[in-house]
Amino acid sequence: MSGMNRRPSWKWTTTGLCLLIVLGMATTEASAVTLGHAPRVVDLGTLPGHVYSETVALNDRGEVAGTSHSAALATSRAVRWDSRGRISDLGVLPGTTRSVANAINERGTVVGFSYTADLDDSHAVRWEPGGRMADLGTLPGGIGSWAGGINDQGTVIGGVRLADRRYRAVMWDRSGRITDLGPLPGDSQANSAAVNDKGVVVGASYTDPANTRPVRWSRNGTTALALPPEDITGNPLCINESGVSAGNAYRSDSGPHARRWDSRGQVTELLPPPGGVRSRVSGINDAGTVVGSADRADQQTRAIRWDRAGTVRELTAFSGSSSAAAINRWGTVAGSAHLADGRGHAVRWDAAGRITDLGTLPGSSMPSEAVAINDRGTVIGNGYTSNGEWHAAIWRAPGTSEG
Repeated sequence: MSGMNRRPSWKWTTTGLCLLIVLGMATTEASAVTLGHAPRVVDLGTLPGHVYSETVALNDRGEVAGTSHSAALATSRAVRWDSRGRISDLGVLPGTTRSVANAINERGTVVGFSYTADLDDSHAVRWEPGGRMADLGTLPGGIGSWAGGINDQGTVIGGVRLADRRYRAVMWDRSGRITDLGPLPGDSQANSAAVNDKGVVVGASYTDPANTRPVRWSRNGTTALALPPEDITGNPLCINESGVSAGNAYRSDSGPHARRWDSRGQVTELLPPPGGVRSRVSGINDAGTVVGSADRADQQTRAIRWDRAGTVRELTAFSGSSSAAAINRWGTVAGSAHLADGRGHAVRWDAAGRITDLGTLPGSSMPSEAVAINDRGTVIGNGYTSNGEWHAAIWRAPGTSEG
């Protein structure tokens, strides 16, 4: 699946630099906190001469994609950490000075973009495991492109910015041939968000970025995904291997509101738990379980999980806000939770809802976060070092042979 279990990071979207309604019953996870048996955290470090780094995605082999930055973010490089934690500079395209990684597949192929100043001079890039770098190019009339995801078949999705400042969702096949996925009838722009291993892509179609329509592209054509009558706009963010997708919608209130679309394009409204006023999606697994977070009336945010029937569960928290970032095939969730002193820590919830504090970087008492989890239970994220530098981190699952 595109960018396996990842939270978008440094992904430029087309809006900036990133009707069946099933009502679910609300329940609450049992209060269970696990303080022991947390996997050991490893600071993945930076490239020589750099001071900051961050992760964005990982595969089941424990290979990680991310970006390393110099001081003041003057230089950025897409990087890949192998299963032993060794970092590689993936390089930049000729004529550009910076690069960013957005996704990695099971082969270890990384995609992202290379640029100098902004989206106007960026080009989508594919970095192969052996080190070969390919400029994926752009559409005729395009001035910039970026790659946002890749599936295990090598299909890449992303976007193109045209000279007239409109955006188009695109797909590149394994040979690098580009296809304009096209907007829905009546719209002039589109962006892609996720692709599964069958090549089904979800995203948004629009003319005005403030009024997007959820869309799915497949071999059968372009399909407008349904929205409840009260919804004004919608954006799918993730898709599983069955073609079930999830994302967020907005109404006349402040939103967002979580939504799930089945393989036919019908929509389920994913309600927040009691006391919740808003909900948002961050991931979905192949069982159709969706994770995200809900804002409560008391200004707290809580990590939540919806099962296939739309039943919502609030995941165990410590004493402050929490959020879920990703879920793997076994129902294990990675995210972040605030401690009593207000510091955020990377956490993991097992399928039963028990929370484990993953801690932070070695020698540091500063915040950390989890952004993705693979099917072996390895978690990636980021954290502050003791001297305040933001570094990529990995918590390897116990019993894995990674590293």
